[in-house]
Amino acid sequence: MNTWLLTHIPYDKEYYIKDVLHELLDEITYFIESTPELECDYEESTLKSKFYQFAYRSYVNQKEEFVPYDEELYEYFSLKFSQDIINIFLRFKEITKRYNVDIFHGKHDISLDLEDFLF
Repeated sequence: MNTWLLTHIPYDKEYYIKDVLHELLDEITYFIESTPELECDYEESTLKSKFYQFAYRSYVNQKEEFVPYDEELYEYFSLKFSQDIINIFLRFKEITKRYNVDIFHGKHDISLDLEDFLF
């Protein structure tokens, strides 16, 4: 995974996949901080590490089946925040397209994976 994170983006030898992921993580952080009903259970460094792993597993390597720890809470979370998460996912696609990086552009890449990660 570290090799992947340190892959240069196609047109800038000083900008890496890791830097693009950091921009994406900023979108998540802003969403959490601007939504009073949400709190992050992790410190910033832990969230960053988990997000890198999520991106690598989900969009480069292979996705894992998600099983929520609380079905009722997951349903509430989905109903309450799904449109926000779709918007974040679309923003992810814009950012990665701007850098000519194919993360989140596969035919099986959907916002539900991001929703599962955020839950």
